[in-house]
Amino acid sequence: MSINSRRMTDADIEQIIAIQNESLLGKAPDADLKDGFVQGDFSADDFKKFDDDVAVMVAEEGSKIVGYLCTSHLELHQGKELLKLIAQRTESINFEGKPLSQYRLVMTGPICISKTERGKGIFENLYQTFFDEDGSDFEVAMCFVDDANPRSLAAHINKLGMRVVDEFDCNGRNYNLLARRVKA
Repeated sequence: MSINSRRMTDADIEQIIAIQNESLLGKAPDADLKDGFVQGDFSADDFKKFDDDVAVMVAEEGSKIVGYLCTSHLELHQGKELLKLIAQRTESINFEGKPLSQYRLVMTGPICISKTERGKGIFENLYQTFFDEDGSDFEVAMCFVDDANPRSLAAHINKLGMRVVDEFDCNGRNYNLLARRVKA
């Protein structure tokens, strides 16, 4: 069966949360996190906010959701310390000749692929669907990846051509900020 990527509907949210929870830092067993994890424990309302702000893309195989990608403006996360720090840092990060903050930015992530479906091209497909369908409003896509999540870091660099533009610490965790042009 082939995998199709599209925009989320409210009917998908229960399956999206199930995928999140199987790879959620602090909820899933540590042994299950070595192949990648997500940090945000998002509710149905949170996923709707992501989708209302920019988009949530889902990958489906038949009627089963097998992955998701959330996208948003930085402003959606103003109350979160980590995202506030990233917003401040974009003022001083030089990206292709000017501060990152001077671009039309889209924050990508979290992204999560069902554990049984990883390595099948879903990661790239979700991003490409977003870039093709909703990316025209943005110049630069950026995301952050925890140092403790090398699979995700490698995927963003090797499969998407993102590059690390900053490294920083927040609450004792080390993060990489990655960016790339939406239309590479």
